[in-house]
Amino acid sequence: MYFERPLVRAYVDETGDRGLSSRSSRYFGMVAVVVADEDDPGLRRAIAECRRRLSVPAGKPLHWTEHVKRYPRRQFVAAQLAAVPGVVLSIVLVEKAAVADGISDQVAFYNFVAGRVLEQVLDTADDWPGGRRDVVITFGHVRGFKHDETLAWFEKLRASDSAESPWDLLRGRPTFLGPGQLDGLQAADQYCGMLRAALEADEFGGFEAHHLLAVRPQIRYPGGFEGIVLPGTMKAYPWWPEDGF
Repeated sequence: MYFERPLVRAYVDETGDRGLSSRSSRYFGMVAVVVADEDDPGLRRAIAECRRRLSVPAGKPLHWTEHVKRYPRRQFVAAQLAAVPGVVLSIVLVEKAAVADGISDQVAFYNFVAGRVLEQVLDTADDWPGGRRDVVITFGHVRGFKHDETLAWFEKLRASDSAESPWDLLRGRPTFLGPGQLDGLQAADQYCGMLRAALEADEFGGFEAHHLLAVRPQIRYPGGFEGIVLPGTMKAYPWWPEDGF
């Protein structure tokens, strides 16, 4: 008799741009918010409370860059999300200078990072407390981007002889939706904002890492923060934990 495994839901958003020129962002990264199906309502409640307290208009998605610009608001959002039970974060951060010779274009770059995130999420579900779980994963839709090419890349990874991730846990195909369609994608946007605030220096050379560090217990360990960066990049940040993430 077949028994369906319990489920985790994963919501993925990106930070930085996919450009490869000298004028583009230093980093491109993705954050996956992974939560057990039974804990997903708690995540939705946290986003609803953030929307209410920050006076986000009905029908408009919560955006870090639009609604969470000031430090007190960032503290509030980080505290709300840090308190959601059962949330696990998987982060893939790429310093473009570290892969300059290996990425041919923006599409290949996006698909490479998305594939690494998907494999991380599958590994997370494989090691889930209480037993393995199936995964339903949703990525934030990128306007004008051909996500069929991303799905084809995922299938290529799945078919690879070197693939070691538990692809049998993927339930259905990954989907690509706008942030207004799922509260989980709005949560992923907030975590991406925390990551970016920690990485980008302000006008005085300081870094706003408090919010990322507030959610540090949610980062999957080990392997929840994958940095594909130049040697010494992360340890150069004054806030980087001695034992990493």
